[in-house]
Amino acid sequence: MTVQLALDLSFWQWVLAILFILGVGLVSGRILGIARGFRRATVAGVLGTLIGLVTAVAVLGDTAGEATSSVLVVVFAFGVLATMVVSIVLEVVLRRRPPGRRPSLRVRVRTATTIVGRLVEVLGIARRHGLAGRRPTSRAALATPDGALRVKSFLEDCGGMFVKFGQIASTRADLLPPALIVALKELQSDVAPVPVAQVRATLEHERRAGVDEVFAYFRDEPLAAASIGQTHLAQTRDGRDVVVKVRRPDVEIGVARDAAVLRWASRIAVQRWEGARALGLERVSDELVRSIGKELDYTEEAAYGAALRRAVLAAHVDGVDVPEVLTGMTTEVVLVMERVHGRPVSDAAAVDACPVPRPVLADRLFRAFLASMLESGTFHADPHPGNILVGGDGTVWFIDFGAVGIIDPVTLRALQLVGLGMATADTGLVARGLREMSGAAGPAVDLMTLESEISRLLSEQLSGAGFDPRALQDLLTVMERQGMPVPPAFTLIARAVVTLEGTLRGIDPGFNLATSAIEQFTSRLQDGGGDPAAVAQRELLRALPSLRTLPGLAEDIALQLRSGLVRVDVETFSAARRSAVTAWVDQVLFAAVGAVGLLVSALLLVGAGVAGPRPGTTALIAIGWIGLVLATVMLLRVVAQIVRRQSSTGADERRGA
Repeated sequence: MTVQLALDLSFWQWVLAILFILGVGLVSGRILGIARGFRRATVAGVLGTLIGLVTAVAVLGDTAGEATSSVLVVVFAFGVLATMVVSIVLEVVLRRRPPGRRPSLRVRVRTATTIVGRLVEVLGIARRHGLAGRRPTSRAALATPDGALRVKSFLEDCGGMFVKFGQIASTRADLLPPALIVALKELQSDVAPVPVAQVRATLEHERRAGVDEVFAYFRDEPLAAASIGQTHLAQTRDGRDVVVKVRRPDVEIGVARDAAVLRWASRIAVQRWEGARALGLERVSDELVRSIGKELDYTEEAAYGAALRRAVLAAHVDGVDVPEVLTGMTTEVVLVMERVHGRPVSDAAAVDACPVPRPVLADRLFRAFLASMLESGTFHADPHPGNILVGGDGTVWFIDFGAVGIIDPVTLRALQLVGLGMATADTGLVARGLREMSGAAGPAVDLMTLESEISRLLSEQLSGAGFDPRALQDLLTVMERQGMPVPPAFTLIARAVVTLEGTLRGIDPGFNLATSAIEQFTSRLQDGGGDPAAVAQRELLRALPSLRTLPGLAEDIALQLRSGLVRVDVETFSAARRSAVTAWVDQVLFAAVGAVGLLVSALLLVGAGVAGPRPGTTALIAIGWIGLVLATVMLLRVVAQIVRRQSSTGADERRGA
């Protein structure tokens, strides 16, 4: 049986129909409590009206062809309901994401089409190296030379971004076993260079000019070919020697694909292997993916490089420098920076050949790192030997701006207190710094318990004083044990200091980081430096206004206690939690009323249909349809609010990460 519904409308009726569709799209969002733009509301109105019309025709059958008011009411009801359903679907599919760099549609499509094949390939390689069964069941198994070698071979055979992940992981001495760190440091990217024609095409596209017009000289042979970018030597038109880094074509597709596989594999490993859980493999993989993502945008790297250069120059440490980034020639895909003539400090011959003794080089490097961090809040977050060069004149250079830490003012001041407390073995200063660093959660921490743990830490690892990278890692553990949120910058600092210690010992095996740290903290902290006594005096002066009011406050409180004017009310819920609980109760009641209304309306419609054409059934049908619409609206509103809340919560979690 075919049902045809002829729509013979005049011009003004069509105008009214369009206005109706637009109105339904906008009003449905208001009813559901969903804020949308005009385009999304229009799409919801059009799709919802069409779906409602088709549904009404299917339900009414032969009577749908009759242009009666009851038929129009049914079409309207189904149209409104369908529009609200479409609105919720659009909210789920097109939910707003936090601002930030997002892959293009082409990248997402190509990533999705290749991820399955890549996943199968990675699983096969893992089985071949004994990493897909039950063999690596503990952290100890992965910490052995054999286990570390299998992990390294697995990453090498996977190639692509997995080698890059391993190279970054080799700097995580704070999380990974020493044997695994040693093995991962041997990873080498066997990456074929990008053909020079593609490099030149990329440069011409980015600069909107020919390579020979931009540079006076451009060397076609690459200086280095890495997994993300390829570097070439060049000279600008004004005669400056520069290094040009060009991002590999479509590298973001490989990054997104391998990142998805790595995260999936980490989740599976954490579920199955105790060793993966002990290593915190899922958290490590997330950090690696974020690190790689930052390296894809060279404008971000250029900004970090400029900030690091300003911080190091402001530290006024002789013989330490940072190459200048030519921001005017840098884009998201191309990075142009000053050329540095130097060798990595891991090159013993280069270090011995420079006119500056090894102890002086190590001292300069440490003072520049610490001063830039404490005074400007900017530091090199990955100071491994490959990122520290020494020139022929003894100048130490920080290179590679893909990992630069920026400390916010609150965390910076708290870090200064922590550093001074560790240098002077004052557990009170350390505890105060950690509490300030924790933000709103700090006042709720039991200060006596916190100081007790810090005191035990100082006595066990530092012999009562000093500054040691291991202590920073233990402070992170103490904060987590006390339920104190750890700022990401502090985690980055702890990791960087561990890496820096290894670099410093490579330059000068006799370098004592603890002794140097004590000297730096006591001379540079608290607004330009000063000894601990001067620092304590300044702290006392800052607290003097509050201290003066303490006697009066104590007297007022005592009088109120004596007169019975002070009482203590204990609330089960705080104001914020009480508001959240009330909102949940309201939504549960709202959904319950909607569900009852839906059931009653359905029973009325079924009863009217069973009774047939009798007096009063028309009224029952009308009441049933109205109740059905209202009850469905109530339930859909609850669903929309739940979807909205989940979207907001997910965005907040991603921003916090």
